[in-house]
Amino acid sequence: MLLLAAVAAMHGMAAFGVNDGKGLWPWTVVSVTGIVTLFAAIRFGWSARFKDPSLTVVQLLFAVACSASAYRIAGAGHGAPLLMVSVVLMFGMFGLRAVQAWLIGGYSVLAYGLAMYSGVHARPDIYDPRVQLAYFICLILFVCGLTAVSQRIAAMRDRLRAPRAELAEALERISLLATCDDLTGLLNRRAMSELLERERQRSDRAGHAWCVAILDIDHFKRINDVHGHAAGDEALRVIARVCTTTMRSCDAVARWGGEEFVLLFRDVDPAHAVAVAERIRASVAGSPVSFGASTFGLTASIGVATHRRGDEIAQTLSRADRALYTAKVAGRDRVRDAATG
Repeated sequence: MLLLAAVAAMHGMAAFGVNDGKGLWPWTVVSVTGIVTLFAAIRFGWSARFKDPSLTVVQLLFAVACSASAYRIAGAGHGAPLLMVSVVLMFGMFGLRAVQAWLIGGYSVLAYGLAMYSGVHARPDIYDPRVQLAYFICLILFVCGLTAVSQRIAAMRDRLRAPRAELAEALERISLLATCDDLTGLLNRRAMSELLERERQRSDRAGHAWCVAILDIDHFKRINDVHGHAAGDEALRVIARVCTTTMRSCDAVARWGGEEFVLLFRDVDPAHAVAVAERIRASVAGSPVSFGASTFGLTASIGVATHRRGDEIAQTLSRADRALYTAKVAGRDRVRDAATG
């Protein structure tokens, strides 16, 4: 927008006779072509593959070159491009790294120095050497000051970046604590409740089938009493590993509380859910727990229930819990389906 305004200003000065307009149209074609090309590259994502998709350095190099050229062809109005380049530099310099900022500053001084020298050499009546020298010194002071200020701001950004990174890490840890069980690394009850509710809403809209299972470790109190609570914790971790390795990646498992786990089977019929639950049960039975000097076996009972469209999550879990109770009464170490008992 600044360059487009500069193009309009240059033509306005030519219309009022401030300069003779020599070289104005070639400069206009190059400037507008460059502006349109850079805008299109950013607007349509062509620059997305670069490290800086906004092409800040390229834009600054082009803008400085255009304004330095405008300084040379502006004649008596050459002070206007000098003001323009100061605004252009302020727009871009604050987002650059230290080396980039100093390079752009040096490039600006060099470009304007050449433009001033060319003007003095060709039209000393308009480009008074003493005035151009004063302009050049002021430009150097301005660029050095602007670059120094930009580096102060960059240093402030760097100092703020570390606390922001620490805050993001803390928020991630808090989120993890809010959704995961510390002992097993599985989802906790709160996270699974939210997941089940989302699944219920999805199934009510789409009408797909899904199932829930409740797994309970058999005689878990005896394990704690005989082998200790640390061994009981290891038993819980074994169950977690068995479930996560046996279930599909699209399914989910959570520690529901104590020795109970809740399993979510997405987009399956009851027969498939029971088959997976049976594989989990068999795998648990074939995964002895080793802790310290002791090794002991595990078994688990599982109750499976298919969610009925229109039911609440509590109703589905209640039916799975009744199926679990049936498995316990039948002798433990078995799977029961709520639909068949």
